[in-house]
Amino acid sequence: DILPTNWENRLVSSFQGKAIHLQCLGRCDLLKTKLFAFCDRGTDLADCIAMKPTQTELSEALHWVIKQDGNSLWPDHVKQSFHDLGKRLGHDT
Repeated sequence: DILPTNWENRLVSSFQGKAIHLQCLGRCDLLKTKLFAFCDRGTDLADCIAMKPTQTELSEALHWVIKQDGNSLWPDHVKQSFHDLGKRLGHDT
């Protein structure tokens, strides 16, 4: 229910066989879900680091992740989490 709008249009083929065709989320959508999990549950940090998002990708994902929770403390938590991740990735934040 929370995948980014039109995610279906950005699926990427990962395997095409005779009997099965496997697809996965495109990079931008997968990154957003990983960043959400990182902020929400503290999981997926290793995946976020391994994906090596650019500062532009982090900036583009920020608004979407902020919209995923209505808690008044959530936006500041997400911004701080993104800032910390950016520092780990060597971005000038």
